[in-house]
Amino acid sequence: MQTTRDPFARPNPPQWLVSNGSITVGPVRTELLLRGVMHGRVPSDSMVREVGWQTWREVGKIREVCALKRVLERKVDDPSSKLDSLRDGLATVGDAKDIGEALLLALHAAAQATSATIGLAHRLREPLLLPTTSCVFECSADQLGEVLPWFDPAFSLARSGGLALGPADAGPVERAIAARLSGASALRSVAMLPISVGGQLCAMLELGKSEHSFRLSDAAELGDFAVSVGKALTKFGSPFSTASSFADPK
Repeated sequence: MQTTRDPFARPNPPQWLVSNGSITVGPVRTELLLRGVMHGRVPSDSMVREVGWQTWREVGKIREVCALKRVLERKVDDPSSKLDSLRDGLATVGDAKDIGEALLLALHAAAQATSATIGLAHRLREPLLLPTTSCVFECSADQLGEVLPWFDPAFSLARSGGLALGPADAGPVERAIAARLSGASALRSVAMLPISVGGQLCAMLELGKSEHSFRLSDAAELGDFAVSVGKALTKFGSPFSTASSFADPK
């Protein structure tokens, strides 16, 4: 009997089993696995196996972890490395298996390239299409799952396609970003870049610096990076199951 398969159907996101030799946990998605590696919750000597694999591999040798390490190990004190870091970041985003993994890699690439000390990625989620915190960079994991309101100043700017970059107290947009990022520590400068797919906003990346300001040149480079990330995400198709409008409600 023949069966037909939708050639445009998206593959299921990979699921991983993680073992320390005596205890096995999972399955977990790639995004959660990478967060565990970055924050030390998944030791470097752990063994992992994608559901469906027959053999285990060292966590540091799987493609997704290697790609993230290439971004994180980039020398940010080298003036020539910033654009290279963003290019490397785009290469890893292009290799991502799902949107969540791609946004995590993009967040870390942008933070590494600009020497940001902290960052968040918010992904628009159905059915309300409001930004939901889905990735963190040196932020508390407790923020994951938080939902930004429609009237949030940074979200309003992102819906219009605007990019923010400046002092943390420059205006309502910057103060809203700083409030999410700073926690108990003050920030000197913040940035926000919108990620759109097919002209439709699907995510926001927010970055902060505690000791130094973002450079004016960062605005153009981050803007180009955001556009390129959006193009890379088109391989996953529309980020939403239904056509949606982002016009402000009346």
